[in-house]
Amino acid sequence: FASIGRAARLIFDPALAGIAVKALLLTVLLFAAGLALGEYALSRLPVLGSPAVNAFLELLAPLVFIFGGVVLGPPMAALLASLFLDQIAARIEQRDYPGMPARPASFAVTLRAGLKLAALVVGINLALLPFDIGLPGLGELLSLAANGWLLGREYFELAALRHLDLAGTLALRRENSGTIWVGGILIALGSMVPLVNLAAPLFGTALMVHLFHQMLARNRA
Repeated sequence: FASIGRAARLIFDPALAGIAVKALLLTVLLFAAGLALGEYALSRLPVLGSPAVNAFLELLAPLVFIFGGVVLGPPMAALLASLFLDQIAARIEQRDYPGMPARPASFAVTLRAGLKLAALVVGINLALLPFDIGLPGLGELLSLAANGWLLGREYFELAALRHLDLAGTLALRRENSGTIWVGGILIALGSMVPLVNLAAPLFGTALMVHLFHQMLARNRA
């Protein structure tokens, strides 16, 4: 709970204002681009029986976009983590964990990891879509659990690999899999809520950085 509180306060931390603004603007631009593309696609549809049908679909587009934001929020959070995690982690560690040597991963490596995870999240959500439609409530819980597992794993590994090798990272993740999964569920839940999903990548990054350092300190104690 302490890590959750510290991660939430990050969004309003003046020291990280520049990174937060960039992340929020990029998220808004991606959602706006999605809405614009959806509207354009609807405008190019042939007349479906009656012009009124097409007009109705165009009016329905914002609602479809909101639903799409719920579905696409988790993969977007995965992608944005790869772009901003290293910068945010470095600022947090300079302030809260001084003296901890880090070896930041290259931009190409983190971007590749983010794109791979985003594709995996999209695939999982598409696979679970029949459950979302056929089993309302249960389907959403399954999606939340799956997205939480994927996002928690990715965010934690990106934070841990700044300090540990791959073997050490995987061992620490396995020892704390339950905590990391709960943290991932919080990230996934935030990424699925309109407007809240704008800050989900920032919150998720800070949460996993704090959790990693707590777990590392406990293991070394």
